[in-house]
Amino acid sequence: MPVSIVSLLELSKGSKMWTKVKDNTIILEKAEDDWDSLQGLLANHPISKKYSTLQIIEIAKKKEAQRLARKYGK
Repeated sequence: MPVSIVSLLELSKGSKMWTKVKDNTIILEKAEDDWDSLQGLLANHPISKKYSTLQIIEIAKKKEAQRLARKYGK
């Protein structure tokens, strides 16, 4: 990635980026580990048409708890 972009977005080693393709344009965004990023990630996902972000988080928590229970036999 060009140094000017790294500097402009204040990226460092290990920084995460979101990429989107719109028409013939590639869009790069610095990924923030926060609520807005999660909502942005889910915004165009089909599940967001049926559930709110909070509902999706609760579903994910339950699924992960079930997975761990199966894995560790509890």
